[in-house]
Amino acid sequence: MRLIPLLLAAILGAACSREKAGNASASAYTSAADSSAREDGMPGTNRGSALEAPRLIPAVQNQLNLMASGALKPNPDNLTAYKNLVGDVISSMIADVYRAGYADSGGFRALADSALDDLGGGAGTTARLDRSRLPQHIDRMRRLIAWYQQTMRKTPDAGSRQ
Repeated sequence: MRLIPLLLAAILGAACSREKAGNASASAYTSAADSSAREDGMPGTNRGSALEAPRLIPAVQNQLNLMASGALKPNPDNLTAYKNLVGDVISSMIADVYRAGYADSGGFRALADSALDDLGGGAGTTARLDRSRLPQHIDRMRRLIAWYQQTMRKTPDAGSRQ
């Protein structure tokens, strides 16, 4: 009699932990745009078609607004966190754009590199911000976000993947 509740809990836990089949495609390493992988790959793996950058962009825009208004006083911890956020949003934008089937002509990557250089470079470098370059950095980040949003609006099904 004591085993019945335990057995029912185990069955319920196993049933609730199953993934829904509607979110499956061929490979855990491909996007929904890769039809050959869906056809040839292993059924039941996630296709990863959700856009990554839109959930990060509001946080970056908030930080840019605070920096532009002068309300954000840079300290090493905040600057490192901001630099990591900028790196994440840029990587996410690039992944989303490639996943949507667009290629970078080089302008986006160059602008992204300049925005990261404003903060002391890429991963593994110490975060630093030259206050005289702050307006340039804010402008670069806003142009990156605008370019990304404009490019993703051209994608027919981008809204359904967010």
